[in-house]
Amino acid sequence: MTNNKSIKLLSNFISIQSVSTDQSRYKEILKAVEFLKKEIKSLGFEVNTYQKNGCPPLIVGKYEPAFAEAPARRRKTIGIYAHYDVQPEDPVGEWDSPPFKLTIKNGKMFGRGVADDKGHIIQTIIAIKKLIEIKRLRNNIVLIFEGEEETGSENFEALIKKAKPSFAKATAGKEIDVFYVLDMGMETSDQPEIFYGIRGLIGFELEIRIGERDLHSGVYGNQIDNPIQILSELFSKIKDSRTRKILIPYFYDKVKFKSKNDFWLSTKIYPSFDINGITGGYTGGGVKTIIPASASAKFSFRLIENQTPDEIEKLVSDFIKNNLPKETKYTLKTSGKLDPFCTDINNKYAKATDKIFTSIFGKKTLFSRSGGSIGAVATLAKIFKKPLILTGFTLSDCNIHAPNENINENMFFKGIVSLEKIFSI
Repeated sequence: MTNNKSIKLLSNFISIQSVSTDQSRYKEILKAVEFLKKEIKSLGFEVNTYQKNGCPPLIVGKYEPAFAEAPARRRKTIGIYAHYDVQPEDPVGEWDSPPFKLTIKNGKMFGRGVADDKGHIIQTIIAIKKLIEIKRLRNNIVLIFEGEEETGSENFEALIKKAKPSFAKATAGKEIDVFYVLDMGMETSDQPEIFYGIRGLIGFELEIRIGERDLHSGVYGNQIDNPIQILSELFSKIKDSRTRKILIPYFYDKVKFKSKNDFWLSTKIYPSFDINGITGGYTGGGVKTIIPASASAKFSFRLIENQTPDEIEKLVSDFIKNNLPKETKYTLKTSGKLDPFCTDINNKYAKATDKIFTSIFGKKTLFSRSGGSIGAVATLAKIFKKPLILTGFTLSDCNIHAPNENINENMFFKGIVSLEKIFSI
């Protein structure tokens, strides 16, 4: 496939507004599914979709090359994970080009999903297509494309368990040997990376309510609690602003630090707490002296190995209950529970990928940990108990989840070459 055809294929995919958080665009989700099914089937894959309660379908494709040089018993079966759903394009006004129209300028390709994660899917399809055309695809391939990653992969475990019997022994009775999770990136264009750990996640939404209507601060000031003030004081008790350590009792009990002095060795290694948004009160023009009836906040914790979302949920819930003023009316909801993941990289697939990357990028691969979270990773590790290689071909300035999301054009094509070699290991 020529570069022009590759870009055209990516452009067509980017034009589909598969925003999983927006139910009004569910038809676009289904459109993305049909697009991928068509492209994968055209390569000769057997394709199935799996769904639960109307969620975005999970796409599973499997392929056994009839012309492979290696006998069936000697072939490897390589699994590929990526996701076809994308983040909303908001704020639209901060984009320099239409979010869902692939735009190329100054060596970069812009568009929502081009880096996270549609670009990786197209790279995969193009690499496989080329190897099939030249009859050099030596291994079996299983493709797993998810449509809920941006909403926390709520149904992924149930769907992958449902799908597993059809591809666990994908071809010629051969089990999957290794999974490549293509939802990561590289810090610089000349330094390839493989990630051996990602953080888990748990999100919360807390609402404080003092009544059914706003009150005049001149009448009720100093007489009743202000819900915004309550939230502010609560958050100051959760995290020390000077040391940045989380103050919830027992929070670090299962965290193993290398030494007493390495807590801030890397923000990607250790747990974190962040307030993601606060709403409440009057924010319009002029002065409006009220005490708001309610205030709410969304906040989240990133977790590392040995911490579980369920355990942290209990600690946080108890902490909030014990640190709010007595008789405070509140509701606490949890969402986005993702387990952390950490693995041993001393396996033959990591070593083989290191050699491939070194030959293409000219530097030894950097093995590192990511501060992000991918729900499917821990699930794949738990269910299949096979090596996972977390990597990708975006750069640190690609603006993932933000306006002007992009992928370096040269990195896009280097990624295709890399995958061609990976599929032939």
